[in-house]
Amino acid sequence: MIDTSAELCPGTGGRGGSSSAPVPTVASRLERADGLLEWCEDALDGMPSPRAPDLLRPLGRLHVVNSWQWDAEDRVRQVGDEDIPALKREIDELNGLRHELIEHIDRVLSASWCVDESVPPLTESMGSALDRLSVLSLRVAETARRAGRDDEALRRVAILRRQRGDLVWSIAVACGDLASGRRRPPRPERMKLYGKSER
Repeated sequence: MIDTSAELCPGTGGRGGSSSAPVPTVASRLERADGLLEWCEDALDGMPSPRAPDLLRPLGRLHVVNSWQWDAEDRVRQVGDEDIPALKREIDELNGLRHELIEHIDRVLSASWCVDESVPPLTESMGSALDRLSVLSLRVAETARRAGRDDEALRRVAILRRQRGDLVWSIAVACGDLASGRRRPPRPERMKLYGKSER
């Protein structure tokens, strides 16, 4: 079960460094995540029960966590050395939550497919593929925001959009293979323990 009640308070405020303004917590940001699914609407079409709340809610939260992690990694390059340890801890916490959400999504989806151990597995789980789609959607949006009228930046946006289209297509094909029994999900065991001493 995912515990989203714990609050995570970043060590820095806005992009310019420390700030006295209140910083939103992971919990408060996640509570506003429901319904923020434009990034994956086209990928959900081939999935079983694509509008089930137990799938939509973690998908919305996954995108919020990825968005916040993107912002934290951006801030690392702009803050002073004294702020980097707190930001690194924030990124680690977000990455741990991100993996919990991916595993939750995989559990929800895996319950919809019959698993035949005699067929080959997919190279990645559906949760991992959707996580990649979330990050790629953020990259498309951020690159488009910064592009302006720059021809080279606009070319990069077009390439990223094609990559996103290919990923949505690959997800649809994988879902078809899972539904038909030609492939099975990979084994879900996660070996890296975020926030623990074991690696």
